Amino acid sequence: MQLPLLLAGPVLRRVDAGLVAVQVMLSEPATVRLTVWEGRVAFDTTNPPFASSGDDPDPNAPTPHPGEATVRIGEQLHLGLVTARLPPASGKVFQSDRLYSYNLTITGAQNRTDLAELGLLGPHTVSGVQVGPLGYADRMLPSFALPPTTLDDLRLAYGSCRRPLYDDGDALAWMDEYLNEQVDDPRARIHQLFLGGDQIYADDVDPIMMLRVVELGVELIGTDGGVPVERVKVGQVLRRSPASTPTAADPTAAYTAETPQETTTAGDLPAGPPQFPIHDGRKGLTVDGRLGLTTVSGQLTSIDGKNHLISFGEFAATYVLVWSPACWGEEVPGATTSAGTAVRWLDSLGADEDVVLPTHVPPERVPQHLYASAAALAARAAKEAKKTDEDRAKEAESERRSRLRSHRVHREFLLGLGRVQRVLANVPTYMMIDDHDVTDDFFLNPMWRHRVLGTALGQVILTNGMLAYALFQDWGNDPRRYDPVTTPEHPELGGQLPGDLLDQAARLFPASTPGPDEDAFAALGRMFGHNLDNPLLPDGRFGAVDAPMTWHFTVDGPKHVVVALDNRTRRSYAAEIGPPGNVSTEALVDQIPRPPLPAGREVLVVIAPLQVIGPPVIDEVVARAIYRIFDLFTAGDLTDPESLAGDRRMPGTNPDALETWAFDAVTFEHLLARLAEHQRVVVLSGDVHNAASNVMSYWRGGQERPARIAQFTSSGFKNVMPVYLRALDRSAMLLQELLRAGLGVERLGWTRPDADLVLLPRDRTEADLVATTRAKLLRSPVLLATHGWLDDNEDGVEPDPELTSRLNPAKPPDWRWRVAPLLDGRADVDRPAPIRVTPLDDAQIEAQLADPATAFVAMQAVAGRHQAALGRMRNTRQMMFRSNFGICRFESGTDGEVTAVGEVHTSAVDPETQLPVLGPYMVHRASLGPVDESPPDQLRESVLRRVPIPEPEP
Repeated sequence: MQLPLLLAGPVLRRVDAGLVAVQVMLSEPATVRLTVWEGRVAFDTTNPPFASSGDDPDPNAPTPHPGEATVRIGEQLHLGLVTARLPPASGKVFQSDRLYSYNLTITGAQNRTDLAELGLLGPHTVSGVQVGPLGYADRMLPSFALPPTTLDDLRLAYGSCRRPLYDDGDALAWMDEYLNEQVDDPRARIHQLFLGGDQIYADDVDPIMMLRVVELGVELIGTDGGVPVERVKVGQVLRRSPASTPTAADPTAAYTAETPQETTTAGDLPAGPPQFPIHDGRKGLTVDGRLGLTTVSGQLTSIDGKNHLISFGEFAATYVLVWSPACWGEEVPGATTSAGTAVRWLDSLGADEDVVLPTHVPPERVPQHLYASAAALAARAAKEAKKTDEDRAKEAESERRSRLRSHRVHREFLLGLGRVQRVLANVPTYMMIDDHDVTDDFFLNPMWRHRVLGTALGQVILTNGMLAYALFQDWGNDPRRYDPVTTPEHPELGGQLPGDLLDQAARLFPASTPGPDEDAFAALGRMFGHNLDNPLLPDGRFGAVDAPMTWHFTVDGPKHVVVALDNRTRRSYAAEIGPPGNVSTEALVDQIPRPPLPAGREVLVVIAPLQVIGPPVIDEVVARAIYRIFDLFTAGDLTDPESLAGDRRMPGTNPDALETWAFDAVTFEHLLARLAEHQRVVVLSGDVHNAASNVMSYWRGGQERPARIAQFTSSGFKNVMPVYLRALDRSAMLLQELLRAGLGVERLGWTRPDADLVLLPRDRTEADLVATTRAKLLRSPVLLATHGWLDDNEDGVEPDPELTSRLNPAKPPDWRWRVAPLLDGRADVDRPAPIRVTPLDDAQIEAQLADPATAFVAMQAVAGRHQAALGRMRNTRQMMFRSNFGICRFESGTDGEVTAVGEVHTSAVDPETQLPVLGPYMVHRASLGPVDESPPDQLRESVLRRVPIPEPEP
C-alpha cells in the first residue's frame, strides 16, 4: 500500500513545567514544528501561541537534539520528537490546573501540512475504520493538563501487557471513553499515563498480523531492486545444492553450508520471508517458522517464538501498527478465503468460511535451523501416521476455527486503534520496558546473557529490540537526556551519550545500501552493554551490567514524584543459572532517590513493571511451586544431551512461570528499605496479567508508626493470567481463599546473624527446627517469617510463654513488615451493574433456614445468587482476570492522613441489558498514613492464619 505521511502519532510524551514533547512517525523526511496554546482551542484559533518549538532555546542548556528535524531510520521511516521549551529567562511555565492545546506543522520537501489538513480533527476513515476527531470535538486540537496543585485531584492512569492476539477487549481503547467524559476539566482528566511494559509482544505475533508486520517492515526500511535493504546476520547460511529439491521428510538435505567467504560475497540474508518465514499456525509443518532460529541459532528461550520479530523493520512496524490504524490497509496481505477472494481486515466472515494464509516456498539460501531436523520430522511423521482420518479432520477443523477467531480478534483490535491514537495524543505518556518488548524473557541469568550475545542472531534480535525501545518509547520519557551528543570538537564525550544513539541509528541503513552498517550496529550494541558480562561478586552472586545507556527516569508533579524502574537490563543474580534476578542493589541507588522528596511533594510513586508486593500466597507458594512444576514437565528438554536450545540445562527460567521479587530476598529487602525511607509510597505495576492490590506496613528499628507502601497492579490491557491460575479462581474460589489466608504476610529482619535472635520453647534447641529455618538463621540478612515456629503448649490449656517460640527482647529485629491484601469494600449498589450480585434479605434467609419446612427454599435462593455471580464477572473484590486499566488517585483526611485509591476499570456486558458498561469494577483503598499499627511481634506455629474480610462500606 501507499504509506501515509503520518505513520503513527501524534503521541504526547513528557510534559512538565518547562517542556512539552510530541512524537511522530513519518514516511518522509520533514521538519516538525510544535505550537502550544493556553486553553482548549480549535485549529483556527486567533489566540497568540503560548510556546513553540521554534522559540529561542535556553543558552545555558544543551541545544535540543535533533530539534525540529526528523531522524531518518529507513527509506520510509523518519522519527520526530519535537519539544516546546520554556527557558527560565522567559518567565513562563506550563501551569497546573489549566488546559493547553497543540498543533503540529509538518514541512516536507514538497508540501506543508498540519493536523487539520491531515484530516485528523474531524471524523475520518482510516484503513476502513471510522475514527473520531483527535481533539474529542470537531475542529478542536488535541489537549492536555499538567498534574494539579492539589493531590486529591491527581489522576494517574497505568497498565501494561497489550497483546493483539488475545481474545478480549483492548483496555487502552476503553480509556478513550473515560477521557472523553473528563476532557474539559483540567483537574479531573488523566494527567499522566504510564505504560508499564509489553507495549508490543515481539516474541508472540499472530500469523495473520505477522503478514502485515513483515510487509510493512520492508516498506519502512526500504528495498533495492525489489530486495530488502535490511539484512540479517545469522551464524550459518545454507545454500540449496544444484538440482536439489527440498522434501517434506528432510528439507535441509537439499542444502549445504556456505563458507564464510561465500556468505561475505553473497551478503547476509534479506529480512522477512522467504528466508525468515511466517508460521501459519498449522501443526506438523516442516518449517517451524522462527522458533528453531530463535531458540537454537539465537539461543533465546521464548517458547512462543514461531513468529518472533527479528529485523529492526519488523520491530518498528509493530509499534506503528499497535498505535495507529494508518498503516494496516484494508486487505490482509496474501490472505484469501477458501473461494480465493482477498480477505479484508474488517470482513465479517461466516462460521463456515476460512482464512487461507500463504505457504512457505523454500528459497535458494536459508539460515541454519530454519527447518526441523530429520529426526524431529521423522518423529512427527510417525505421530501423524497413527492418526485416523477422523483425527485429521478434527485437527483441520480446529485450525480453521482458530484462523477465523484470529481474524475476528484482529478485526476488533483494529476497530479500536483510532481511540488508542486519540488517548496517546491527549495524555502525557511515559513508557517503561518489560520482557515482551524484546523477547520473553531476556537477561534471565548470566548464562543466558553469555549464550544469546555469543550468537550473531541473538545480537541482532536484542540490538534491534533495544534500539526500537529507545526510539519509540524511551526517547519521549526524557527528551532532554538525548540532547548531549559527542562532536568532533569534544571527542572526550566518548560517543556513548543518548544523543549519540540517535546519530548511530540514522547511520544504520544508508539509502539503497544493504544494512545495517556494521560500525553503527556495533556501536549501538556497546551502548546497550552487549559487549559486557555480569561481574562475579565476592559472595558468589553476579552483579548487574553497567551499560552506558540506562532506562530509568523521573518525572515530578506539584504534589508527587514518579520514578520508573528498569526491571530488565540492570539485574543482579544469585547464581549463574536459575530463576531471574531483580534490579541490583547498586542500580537501585541510581533509580530511587534518597529522601526527602523536593519541597511540597507528598507521595513517591514508583513505576515497577514487575509487581513488587504481590499477593503473599502467590509470592511465597504458587510462584515457587510453578517454576519447579514447569521444570518437572520440561525436564527431558532441559537435560537432553542432544539439545541445542538456549534453555538447555537452565532450570527455573520457563517464561510461562511467575516472576516475583520475593525470589531474591537480598535485592527485595534492599528495595523495601529504600522505599520505606519515603514513608508514603505507591507502586504501580503490571506484568502478571491480573489486577490486584496489597499494602505493606514497614517498621525500622523501634519505629512506632510504619511507613506505608501501597501496591496497585493493573494488567493487562489485553492479556490475562495463565490458565492454571484462572482455573484456581474458578474452582470454588480456592485461590481467593488462599490469598486471604495470610500466608507469609509478615517478615522479621536482622542485618546479620546472631545467637538467640529467637527464644525457643523450654528444652528445645535449633536442632529441632526445620532445616530451612536453621539455614535462614545463618544467612545475612536474617529473614524470618512469623509462622512455622515450635509451640509445645497443649490445645485447650492456658498457654505457657516458656513453651512457645518468641522474639528475644534483648535482640529485637532491625526491621519488620506486614503485607495485607486489599478488598473492594463498596456496597453492591455502588458497583457497576454487571458485577452486582442478586440482592438477598438476610433476615428472611435466616428465618427460612431456621424452619425445616422452608430451609430448602433458602438454600435455593443462596445457590441462585452464587450462580448469578458466576455470570457477573465472578470474583472481583480482590483480583480481576480480564482486560483492564488502572487509575490511581488520592484522598486527604482532616487529620493529615492520605489514602491512595486504586481503581481498576474494565468493560463488561450487563446480563440484563446486554449493553457494555465501562467503569471501576474494583476499587481498593490503602492508607498511606500516618496510621497506628503495631509491628509483628508474635511467632506462631500454624502456617495459615485467616485475615478477616472487612464489612462492606455503608
